[in-house]
Amino acid sequence: MKKKALFAVQVILSLLFIFSLTTLIFQLAGWRNPLGKFHYEEEPFSRAEAYNPALSRLNSVKKLEQYCDSIYAQAIFADNPVPFEQTYIDVVSDAVKDRFFHGYSYYGFNDNYVAAVVARVAMPGLAAPVIPDEILKYPNASCSQQSIVMMEVLQDKGFSTRKISFRSEKFGGHFAFEVFYKGAWHFNDPDMEPDTAVLNNFGRPGIDFLAKNPPILTKAYAKYPPDVTMDLFPKFVYGPVNKFPAKKAYLFQQITQFLSYSIWLFFLIALIFVRRRYLRMKEATTGTATPIRWIAPATTPLYYPDYEVRRTQ
Repeated sequence: MKKKALFAVQVILSLLFIFSLTTLIFQLAGWRNPLGKFHYEEEPFSRAEAYNPALSRLNSVKKLEQYCDSIYAQAIFADNPVPFEQTYIDVVSDAVKDRFFHGYSYYGFNDNYVAAVVARVAMPGLAAPVIPDEILKYPNASCSQQSIVMMEVLQDKGFSTRKISFRSEKFGGHFAFEVFYKGAWHFNDPDMEPDTAVLNNFGRPGIDFLAKNPPILTKAYAKYPPDVTMDLFPKFVYGPVNKFPAKKAYLFQQITQFLSYSIWLFFLIALIFVRRRYLRMKEATTGTATPIRWIAPATTPLYYPDYEVRRTQ
């Protein structure tokens, strides 16, 4: 029975080795993996929001920062009554709005196939990138993904940020954040894109102020039904300051990225080990082990001159 189990393990490890190595080859070569059809369908662009496909070249946080810095350099020389801090934040917000359209992006078999497979088995959200540079490889991003990218840029520039989670029983959840400057927290929401002019007229207040002033809140989110706005935004929870909002997912995706490149080697080593044990067990149970070779006695006399001399004396 144990021999049959080892044989089954061999088959499974062989299939896993072939799958992992083939998927890695597709990934490194940039070929379209046939298994991609089993991945999650990404939401199409609705054309009801700001999105500029030309900004897909901003595929890293560093490139996004450089782009924002160049736009900000032009803005500070214009007649702008908005404080410099908020001017830069608005530049980053507009860049993120234009860079993404709404909808979760997910790892595919050509990106991080280990995370994609685990997410299929366990929970879909595990395949949604949270690493900022990884998020910027996709044209679409959810509320949390857009906020993570924007928070990363602002923290690199020395701002303090904190996430804000919203929960509505009717309309689901939402993720935005606040940034601290001039002694106060200021609300930002790159995904749902509130009217920045309305918010700036009130000094870009925090979410606590907006929740206590429904007319300002509904005016800022005028493109959404008021019942949606008032059901979602007054129910919020602050996150810790300057803490990455998805540490466990970040660690999980780093590990699975490493495994996507190296797990084939683990399967190969395990296959070799199991194969050797299987062959040894097969030899022991079938009697095909190498027999002991006996040396046949000599058929011709051996000649010892000294012995012959002593015997004749």
